Amino acid sequence: MTSELITSASNPRVKFAASLREAKGRRRHDRFLIDGTRNIAIALAAGVQCTEIFIPEQAWESPTRELLAILPKSASSMKPASSMDEPSHGIRWTRLSEIPMRKLQYGEQDQQAIAMAIPPQTTLESLPSRIQTSSGAPGHELYLVLDRLEKPGNLGAAMRTADAAGATAVLLSDPTAEVWNPNAIRASLGAMFTVPIAIGNWQDLFQWLMKRSVQCLAARTENGKPYSQIQFPNKTAIVIGSEANGLEDRWQAEEILPVHIPMFGKIDSLNASVTGSILLFEVIRQWQST
Repeated sequence: MTSELITSASNPRVKFAASLREAKGRRRHDRFLIDGTRNIAIALAAGVQCTEIFIPEQAWESPTRELLAILPKSASSMKPASSMDEPSHGIRWTRLSEIPMRKLQYGEQDQQAIAMAIPPQTTLESLPSRIQTSSGAPGHELYLVLDRLEKPGNLGAAMRTADAAGATAVLLSDPTAEVWNPNAIRASLGAMFTVPIAIGNWQDLFQWLMKRSVQCLAARTENGKPYSQIQFPNKTAIVIGSEANGLEDRWQAEEILPVHIPMFGKIDSLNASVTGSILLFEVIRQWQST
């Protein structure tokens, strides 16, 4: 396999990719960036369509085991070329010298690879074809609903929890945090690609869950039944509110059960991803003990 070497930070492809660090660039071009060989490998395994992968010139010449894992088998010779051949496996592989790589990288991070990718499906309509039953408890369905989540880092952390708990899917209700923000992807350690995601307004998500006979339990900072005293049904959705405003009056229908995590200190709320961790793993603990 051969690759083109780019030495200028003003190269149009480098400038295009760098624009994806900003939300407006991602919206305009319908592309996003994946940082690091580990996240790229997970994305590729999940079927995410990467269009171009940028690799530092030095890493291309002396690849690590992690980098070799994402390269096609035809790259074993690692022979660079002065011009680009046909893209390999639908992906254009591009070497960057130090200056353009520095322009493309995030902060002071030293990545061995940065991929440009097409966003996967996140529509509610396509979700049934993308979900599987919870791996934590076969035959059950477990959903994490994040309502108006604001911070990409919290989104990524919540996705890690959802993956660890074998959640069926994560539903993003009117999110403020952008799903394909590189910060969310990095914080998720690749879990953004392992758990199906659906985005919608809260009414549509709620109705979708009701049609599937999923019991919604809304995490509240006060009132509600302590989580350890609830018997979670075989189809459960845990609803977590935003860091700043919680759930407020949303998700207060009669069909929704409020659940409470008792707290014994002076702080009255937990981080959204921490709340999700406690509740999701309590659900899994109960299911596995029956």
